[in-house]
Amino acid sequence: MAAKTADTDARQDEYTTYAPKGETCPACRKKIRPLERCRRSSVERSSGSPVVAYRHVNCDDPTEAGSGRDK
Repeated sequence: MAAKTADTDARQDEYTTYAPKGETCPACRKKIRPLERCRRSSVERSSGSPVVAYRHVNCDDPTEAGSGRDK
């Protein structure tokens, strides 16, 4: 069975989790606090292994224009 675009889209959030210490949200550029829920996603790279990113649950998709933390 062929994979659908939605199944292989690396911009999708994988799940809600807690980020490792020191992670910064790519959407708002603010640190993610300990035990603050966030979304984990990964982006495929041609030069190596995928890059994992964590962003705040309320932040917009960092790939969209005008992204930032919801108010």
